[in-house]
Amino acid sequence: MAIVRTITGDVAPETLGVVNAHDHLIRVGAGEVYIDPDHLLDDVDKAAQEARYFVEAAKRWSPDATVIDMCPASSGRGVLKTLEVVEKVPGLHVVQATGFHQQKVYLEWRQSWVNQYTVNQIADLLIADIVEGIDRFDYMGPIVERTPVRAGVIKWATAYGRITEWERKAGRAVAIASKETGAPINTHVTAGTCGPEQVPFLLDEGVDPAKIAIGHIQRNWDPWVQEQIVKLGCYVELDGTNRIKYVPDNARVNLLTVLGEKGYGKQILLGTDSGKASYQKVYGSVSGIDYDPAVFCPRLLDDEGFDPAYVEDLLINNARAFFAFDPVRG
Repeated sequence: MAIVRTITGDVAPETLGVVNAHDHLIRVGAGEVYIDPDHLLDDVDKAAQEARYFVEAAKRWSPDATVIDMCPASSGRGVLKTLEVVEKVPGLHVVQATGFHQQKVYLEWRQSWVNQYTVNQIADLLIADIVEGIDRFDYMGPIVERTPVRAGVIKWATAYGRITEWERKAGRAVAIASKETGAPINTHVTAGTCGPEQVPFLLDEGVDPAKIAIGHIQRNWDPWVQEQIVKLGCYVELDGTNRIKYVPDNARVNLLTVLGEKGYGKQILLGTDSGKASYQKVYGSVSGIDYDPAVFCPRLLDDEGFDPAYVEDLLINNARAFFAFDPVRG
């Protein structure tokens, strides 16, 4: 039977409610924070309040809400803090990622365990995150101490305009972990590049296309690019709402319109990727994790004339299908 693996246990997919398919509630340190301290999100009370905004906005659509926390291995996961957040916010599910960010986030990557271990050794550690429990020290090593929190999705990320050899090695391990556990893969592309290249890489590694979502791909605003992904049976994950420094949201509306008209509306996930303090309401931003159910999807209904059934797919049904899996192990 298909389940969704949340940090508090396996749940039925129909209980997820509104799903933010890519966001960040807790990040306690590591390379991305070193590069830009704005990525530090280590305050449990603030994270809980940000999550409450999301749950409240979701109530227009569903009594429950789910955040897919896409902080992967050795990237600042603080899963015991994230567990505290869930305990403080009724109606909230969180699915925690394992897997990897792009190479540059691991700073001096030559000494990273990904560079030194074999692909199978790396895959075994990802599998253990999913079937046993995430290391409380986030594989910053050498001691590993498993928590009760299990991962429910796998991240794979690539650089701007290329996939490095380090990232290819990480990708092979991610593919093994997905096949061995059944867990889906939700990716990161840098500035909209390499999405169409990620797909054949994962397919060649034997991953089921229905288990692949290419994330941040809206940063390439060409609908043709999105179509190259969904026509192969994969998902696209569109996030970064209200990032005016990149492009206004009417471009995202256009992507949804074109893909919907071509029959791909059930292969689209929505997220906000509010993974910096300056992107969240609790730290002073005018928008945050709640943006899709609070602003963007009401716009689609009230001002853009979208079919309510399509909007419900975008917020609820598509993610319910994608993040559900039959556990192969564990």
